[in-house]
Amino acid sequence: MTPPTVAIVGGGASGTLLAAQLLRRHHPRGVRVVLIERRPEVGRGVAYSTPHEYHRLNVPAEQMGALPRDPRHFMRWASRNGHGVVVGDFAPRGLFGEYLESLLAEAERAAASSALLERLRGDVASAAVDELRRRARLELASGEVVEADRVVLALGNLAPADPPGADPQLLASGRYEADPWAAGLGERAAGDDLVLLLGTGLTMVDVALTLGKETFAPRLLAVSRKGLVPQSHRRGAALPPRRFHIRRERVRLDELVDEVARELSDVRSTGGDWRQVIDSMRPVTNQIWHRLSDTDRRRFVDRLSRRWDVHRHRMAPEVATMLERLRRTHRLAMGRASVEGMRVAGDRVIVTLDRGERGVEELSVARVINCTGPALDLRAAREPLLEGLLATGAIRPGPLRLGLDHDSRAALVDASGAASRVLFGIGPMRKGRLWETTAIPEIRTQAFDLADQISADLARAAARGPELALAG
Repeated sequence: MTPPTVAIVGGGASGTLLAAQLLRRHHPRGVRVVLIERRPEVGRGVAYSTPHEYHRLNVPAEQMGALPRDPRHFMRWASRNGHGVVVGDFAPRGLFGEYLESLLAEAERAAASSALLERLRGDVASAAVDELRRRARLELASGEVVEADRVVLALGNLAPADPPGADPQLLASGRYEADPWAAGLGERAAGDDLVLLLGTGLTMVDVALTLGKETFAPRLLAVSRKGLVPQSHRRGAALPPRRFHIRRERVRLDELVDEVARELSDVRSTGGDWRQVIDSMRPVTNQIWHRLSDTDRRRFVDRLSRRWDVHRHRMAPEVATMLERLRRTHRLAMGRASVEGMRVAGDRVIVTLDRGERGVEELSVARVINCTGPALDLRAAREPLLEGLLATGAIRPGPLRLGLDHDSRAALVDASGAASRVLFGIGPMRKGRLWETTAIPEIRTQAFDLADQISADLARAAARGPELALAG
């Protein structure tokens, strides 16, 4: 009997963790896991493919284990392999990518012969879903076809959206960098005198460190509408965690803001650290998100999400030190400004910046790099697979147009509101329903739960007999 096929679209951290968990399960009919990734290596994705030691994890090593019940698994693996990672270290992201590759290889070796992993490199251009037969047909850009019983979209963080008001001629020119992770960016910018970085978040930090590491690097100017820069993790041992209580079934945003302010005041008065308050909310963030009204969720996204992000998603202390060195030596300036327009003028880019009370100014730069961070609104995704599934109504955007809509089992929801029996999601694409869904501690739990669910679903189908099993 042909074993069922689970196709995972995206071989970054989310897809790799799910594949490893599927290989660790028992499958009565066997299972074929097809992991489809456009990059040369699986496990790394954008975040963990960097070769630079100064690109660090923004979570301490002891919390980064890929197994939900063993958060120190990564730290032990690193020590066994001679990397000497200890509690409190913020390890290089490239090392974590190596760990994920190793984890998948180990799961593949340990799997029973009936659990097979197939790595497939390429882009999935389209998908046709047959809910009645519980089947999907994926077609890659190369023309290759994968027939699958279940499909999981593990697309990770999508590329940044192009900035509004940009001249189309600029977007098509070599002076605009749409992808801050594109190969050869450092070499292309090496001869520039002034480079504008759009965004002041963690993506900007990574790019600034890369471009600023050379002696004769360009001067950098980073701007965003709010001008907020990620905070730094505390140096040394973390202080004891606090507990954040949710006392009401329905949470009002204004009351929540007041409660957090009181918590911050209390921790300061007792000699504590504001990070204790932010970290105490992490286990209950998604509960809070579910208990907010739609209006309050929109208000939070529009008015407060950026301030939350810079405190929640913090820099490693050594990264903060390197960034401050760039600022102190005047190689990096950061500020608050809205980009009103950009146009090409010869070998320069003329940028119009609205600096609020400081007025509007024009600036001539050699290059513009989009560091605004991942797009979560599918209208800006520029992903043919998602565009096709949206056009056929097989999927729909999540609440507030964040990511993909899904039910409590991670099954994607179609245009009519029905949950799919074929399509599932994992990781950042679940942002609309799960605000906290982009970091490894959350994704590893999603991978564990989804692997359990898919495995049980396929086992039930097998128990119904060969004829019905073909229909899932």
